[in-house]
Amino acid sequence: MKTPRTVRPWALFGVAMLLVAGCAAPPGGDAGAARTSPPPAAAPPPAPPVAPAPAPVTPAPFADSVARAGERLLQDAQASIGSGPRELIIDPLIDASTGQQTVGSVQMGQQLTALMKARTPQWNVRQLSRASLSDRPLLLIGTLTAINTKNAKDENADAFRVCLAMIDLRTGKLIAKRADRATVATVNAEPTPFFRDSPTWALDKTAVGYVRSCQGSALGDTMDPGYLLRLPAAAIINEAQSAFADNKPAEAYRLFHEVQPIADPDDLRVLNGLYLASWRTGKKKEAAETFGKIVGVGLDARKLPIKLFFNPGTTTLLQSSDLQAQYAVWLREVALQVGVRETCMKVVGHTSRTGDAVANDVLSQKRAAVIKQSLERQNKKLVTRLTSEGSGSRETIVGLGTDDLRDALDRRVEFRTVDCS
Repeated sequence: MKTPRTVRPWALFGVAMLLVAGCAAPPGGDAGAARTSPPPAAAPPPAPPVAPAPAPVTPAPFADSVARAGERLLQDAQASIGSGPRELIIDPLIDASTGQQTVGSVQMGQQLTALMKARTPQWNVRQLSRASLSDRPLLLIGTLTAINTKNAKDENADAFRVCLAMIDLRTGKLIAKRADRATVATVNAEPTPFFRDSPTWALDKTAVGYVRSCQGSALGDTMDPGYLLRLPAAAIINEAQSAFADNKPAEAYRLFHEVQPIADPDDLRVLNGLYLASWRTGKKKEAAETFGKIVGVGLDARKLPIKLFFNPGTTTLLQSSDLQAQYAVWLREVALQVGVRETCMKVVGHTSRTGDAVANDVLSQKRAAVIKQSLERQNKKLVTRLTSEGSGSRETIVGLGTDDLRDALDRRVEFRTVDCS
């Protein structure tokens, strides 16, 4: 997608600032003229009836649940602001547990785009970009979340929760919101290539602001100010990720560099994007330096999850030559950064929630020990500052138990900064 050169990121940043400033409520005026004597006391109004709690939504096939929520969202939005012509943009929908875009979240966005074009042709529906932000449009956001409908923490997810929210950027307020549930077998939770290939992940401030704006909001609420302020950066990031998806790494590299001055310094979409685009364009030294920054962000947050994939049931890393080359860079940078900071760190292994729990504990411990030993070989000073342990499947993130790309994050290795004893 070609970006109009007449639009400047700093100008859009100013627009976002105005959006947030405009969210404040006006000061209230006097209710009426002063009285010389108090009015007679009025009888208290009868208490309104208490509405019964809504019954849980029965999970439906994914397309049906999205259609059901989307139709109701549009009805609510039109009831709130009318059906006159408006611009409407979509900030790519995400998985709420990971902050990643998945095949399912992309499909949800595509289905909603088609629905809105059919039901509200007077609304000009576009994807998030710098140009599309200029007219303070309506904004659609949404999340998918794998859940267990029985709230059984030790069991795999048996449904996905669909959350949709529409925001009017003229006021910064939520004007419509709907939720639904989809059957787990009908949702493809595999990450898109950009997120699949990113070396790490985290619910950073940007992702948390997005999720909170959708899941933690109610009608009439002013949206998370941090989320609104970062919309201009999100627009450029979306353009960069689209370039990456279109196999244009040089264009993605340029755009990820362009967005750095206005994005949050710890935005992992930018850092992962710079790493991937540098690696794909042969700038291996720059890729290593960028990964070093990713490590620094993780150590500052005291938690750095890295996607080190092992062969199933073993302690040997996958044999792909490109992955092996990247793993060598990642482990070297972790050893270097921990050594420079003179900090202590715990290496924690994780598994998905399949198979025998005791066996998973043993396997996760062995995998963590392998990575610990690898770091110690690269930096002998770390021998007294590293420990390792296995968490088995007690800290799953996705919780699908599929043992494939959909729940790859459940089979991660995590580096946690700890106090030196």
